[in-house]
Amino acid sequence: MTQQRSRLHIDTPIDDLEEIPYDRSQMGPGSLVLEIEFNREEINRLKARHPRGPLIRFIKQAALERADREARHAGSDELREAD
Repeated sequence: MTQQRSRLHIDTPIDDLEEIPYDRSQMGPGSLVLEIEFNREEINRLKARHPRGPLIRFIKQAALERADREARHAGSDELREAD
């Protein structure tokens, strides 16, 4: 059986490679793409509560608002434990 290899192919084991250090603070802003599946009933519920405008913006805003609430709640719990 004939095997074809690219001229760029290197047979170097991963253990032999040098790790390239990087400072995460020097990295630029990033983005995160999420894929969320909704069934037909869930989509209808979303549309009923937000009939106008882009649905994705509504979902993003709702997720961020909940994350903020939970972060504030977690922060207040930590303050109570410190007393």
